[in-house]
Amino acid sequence: MKVYLIFVVALCSSIAFAEPEIKGSPDDLKGFLYPKENRVVITENAEEKSYSDTAIVTLVITTEDKQTSDSMKANSRIRQAIVEKLLAIGLASDKIKNSKFSSSPQYGWFGKKPDSFKVVNRVSVTITEESQLQKIAEISDAYPESSISSTVFEHSKKDLYVQKVKEKALEKVLARKAFYERSLGVKLTPVSFSENSQGIYPTQGADDVEEIVVTAARGNGGSFSAKMAASDRSQIEKSFDEVKYETKLSVEFKIQ
Repeated sequence: MKVYLIFVVALCSSIAFAEPEIKGSPDDLKGFLYPKENRVVITENAEEKSYSDTAIVTLVITTEDKQTSDSMKANSRIRQAIVEKLLAIGLASDKIKNSKFSSSPQYGWFGKKPDSFKVVNRVSVTITEESQLQKIAEISDAYPESSISSTVFEHSKKDLYVQKVKEKALEKVLARKAFYERSLGVKLTPVSFSENSQGIYPTQGADDVEEIVVTAARGNGGSFSAKMAASDRSQIEKSFDEVKYETKLSVEFKIQ
């Protein structure tokens, strides 16, 4: 019995310490011993600046009356008059949009019956020139019920610049690749890539101008600038006219 136990222990020990048999070609063995190839990642940033070429100006028309129907009629009458004046200055009808109205009762200090009903509606106008914005401001100033709530700038060539900034980043990556190959005598073969981040932002100059406009608007009473202050800061941040497109591109190469 004792001899049998010794034999079992010896057998288990030989199994436990036996080295695995490795088979395969030299390339297979190299992959087993050195599983990770030499890799290098080249990362480059790129940016492009441009100016918005269209703007969406939003007018808010607010009317209030003791009767809802009277408030709605007044709101509709003022909006129609504003639209007619917008058409008269040469704006196309398809550039003028009316949003759905909303009404809300205005309660007094006592009682559950509302003292009046307020109707609020918006007219959005798409423009391409600064002179058009000035004329819209004059039209808005002619009606106490109207105010300019926001001016949001857009760039019609956004897709073109997004692609342009990607190409610029890739060109910089390939330039560094060529430099390393020439200087180090190696060959770099791309195996993967990633866009770590990209975005569209206001330039510093656009931010500075907006801060001045907002500060001045808050300090004024009934001027056009004060009407612009009706939009909150989150909306102002979206209204920059000078835009910067940025991207970061990383390409992984295998060193040969």
